[in-house]
Amino acid sequence: MQKKGWKKPKVQSLICGYCKECNKQLMSDEGGWIVTHKREYFCHNGKEGSCFDNYCELKLKQQKENNNANGRKEKVSVHSFW
Repeated sequence: MQKKGWKKPKVQSLICGYCKECNKQLMSDEGGWIVTHKREYFCHNGKEGSCFDNYCELKLKQQKENNNANGRKEKVSVHSFW
């Protein structure tokens, strides 16, 4: 015979999204992920370092290449593509 009493409710874990770089599931009960204003999800612990940092570096590199292709030599702001 079991005692009747209060049972602790189970913690519900939800999938909030997938990392844009490594396609890892991002769960609601785990920390360490970033959402941009465009609702793009990134994780901190990707296969090759922080996926968000890798994404920022790639965007910056693409922006520099586009400026050089246009014949412009300007300073590129990190925040200009956000």
